Amino acid sequence: MEIAIRKLSELTEIKTGKLDANAASMDGKFPFFTCATTALRIDVFAFDCEAVLVAGNGDLNVKYYEGRFNAYQRTYVIQSKNKSILDVKYLYYFLDSYLETLREMSIGGVIKYIKLPYLNDAQIPLPSISEQRRIADELSAVKKLVDKHEFAILKLKKLMEVLKHKSFDVN
Repeated sequence: MEIAIRKLSELTEIKTGKLDANAASMDGKFPFFTCATTALRIDVFAFDCEAVLVAGNGDLNVKYYEGRFNAYQRTYVIQSKNKSILDVKYLYYFLDSYLETLREMSIGGVIKYIKLPYLNDAQIPLPSISEQRRIADELSAVKKLVDKHEFAILKLKKLMEVLKHKSFDVN
């Protein structure tokens, strides 16, 4: 079976946030996606949808979110034009795998950035929607296991530091 390849611009709507990163508030009600790997918080939302978020500069990264949120002006908010043709979680995993290509295309001196055409022109394989969902479910299951083990490893590293400190602290 031959799988169609389509340009991302044919299948998605891509917007950016409108806010400066300084708009964040510590006790905000909604996630605020900037170029950082961890979302900040904010008091107002501009989006209420299922989307893939691509950090457009700095630490280029990809996130998936569904619900109310806001985004920094250099964060691309990507939505499927038709979810019966392009599953958003499948899109997330595609863009996550495409991240290295985006990093190679990034331009700029100290802070690297990507341009909108880099996303619009991306070529995405487009199997049937049921196959997209199967792929996304499989990758989600593996990601859940990876996240669980990364958390356990982090806890073990902290324990190791405490034990070293107790064992070798002469004060």
